[in-house]
Amino acid sequence: MINIGIVCDVTWDNYILVHNKFKKLSDDNHRLHFLYNKNLEILCNCANNNNLTVVRNASNTLSNNACNLLKVCDFWIIFTNCIEYLTLPNLIIEKCNEYSIKYLRVSERLDDYYSFNNSEKTFKKTLLNLQICINKNNIEQFNYNDYNDNFKFIKKELKLTSEIEYLIKQKYQNLDDERKNKQIKLLYDKDEYKANKQGLKQAKQYSTLLFASNRKNYYKNNK
Repeated sequence: MINIGIVCDVTWDNYILVHNKFKKLSDDNHRLHFLYNKNLEILCNCANNNNLTVVRNASNTLSNNACNLLKVCDFWIIFTNCIEYLTLPNLIIEKCNEYSIKYLRVSERLDDYYSFNNSEKTFKKTLLNLQICINKNNIEQFNYNDYNDNFKFIKKELKLTSEIEYLIKQKYQNLDDERKNKQIKLLYDKDEYKANKQGLKQAKQYSTLLFASNRKNYYKNNK
């Protein structure tokens, strides 16, 4: 089983490029590792659509998270346009280069970049030739505060007073009333129209049966 680490830019939203890589993976041979971040949903959805098993990873700092995964993953697929700084893709690329861990960098603007001499012509063949990385055992613990601080986010609890809750509910009610007023109003009773339509259909069916019966009697009486 080959463990593959998946990371991407904070602003990455190109589902197609992710899908094109994931569809070449096999759940029997590959295990995907994600980190809890903003892009987790798009990666998980793509993995689920391709029937791939995902391992989600989290830690108290970005450095710890990256370090733990670098000790596990044999290969990395990094989706980055190289326009962001002090983010997870930058850190992974830096450490992979330092410890000679193989990775593939996928960009929307550039061709796929392999960090190693890749003689295979396709990504699928490259996957088939992947082996367990022994260099990952050399990873040493690190802690980069610049990366950690950039990865942090502030969670602020929203406290609403009863007056604010009332105003919000009133606003939504007004929007709902306004939407209903803009709806197209029928100039007739819907149930009545349906009943009339059914009556006309039955009358037509009766006329058809009566015509067929009269024609049959006519031919019968004029033999």
